[in-house]
Amino acid sequence: MKQTEIDQLEAMYLHYDFKCFVTGNQATQRAHIIGDTIPNRKLYGDRIIDNPLNWLPVDTLESNALVDLGKKDLLNERVTLIIDSLMDVADKRSEIELIVRVNIAEKQAKSDTGKVLHA
Repeated sequence: MKQTEIDQLEAMYLHYDFKCFVTGNQATQRAHIIGDTIPNRKLYGDRIIDNPLNWLPVDTLESNALVDLGKKDLLNERVTLIIDSLMDVADKRSEIELIVRVNIAEKQAKSDTGKVLHA
């Protein structure tokens, strides 16, 4: 890992006070919003996948999975457009966080409706 990436990771953790974006617990890993996969790297490029605005701190693999937008191409494109926009970095971060929060809520709601309650 290059020093630049280490510095960017440290800045991300400091920005979020070392707390998981999903749970608020102590963060122990970085989650990619647009997943760090070979197809995503081909489609969006290293510049987007490795961009600190495409990262959020998380505490578990479960939280990591909630942050990842998966194959929601429209949301991935929206995040890419925000990263590439001329907006202020703080505004970009806020817009991306909103997209992720809505996506997390949708995933959790879908998960909750799929559970069977036992008497």
